[in-house]
Amino acid sequence: MAYYIGQAIGILVAIGAIVNLQLKKKQHMYLLSIVVNFLSALNIFLLGQAGSGVVICLVANVQILFAIYHDKKGTDASLAEKIIFFVLYVAGGALSYKTPIDVLSIVAAVFYMFAMFQKKEQNIRLFLLANMSSWTIYYIVIKSTAIFAQIAGIISSMIAICRYRKADKKDRDDFKEENV
Repeated sequence: MAYYIGQAIGILVAIGAIVNLQLKKKQHMYLLSIVVNFLSALNIFLLGQAGSGVVICLVANVQILFAIYHDKKGTDASLAEKIIFFVLYVAGGALSYKTPIDVLSIVAAVFYMFAMFQKKEQNIRLFLLANMSSWTIYYIVIKSTAIFAQIAGIISSMIAICRYRKADKKDRDDFKEENV
């Protein structure tokens, strides 16, 4: 029964991933990421893979809360915070390491960490693209429906990157025409 509930949660993760990368505001991306990470941890756990993937998803939520705090205060994460999160991801992944595939969740976590420290939404999307590529392989190996989240997320991210680049270019072109 837990397996089927886990797979159903994996589908919810997929839906969240599709929606998340199309959001324009960073705060909305953060909030939906918290939900998706929690559901991802639950998905992995229910599929009997309570290893590094679960720990990393939960650490990611703590990092998102720090990112929200810094955005509200208009501050950057300190070097110490970045080092602490790097250590938490690597140590959390290593301490709960069960199989070689757990290395992919650690790599994904490092990309995620970099994504959450970015100021620009486009840079967040680029780091999340690398993150999702690592998770894609991880979910293939553990046979989770959350693989659809990663595939959809990769496609959605590439669409968003192209769409916002076009919009930014149009805004720059319009600005040039107005100032000629």
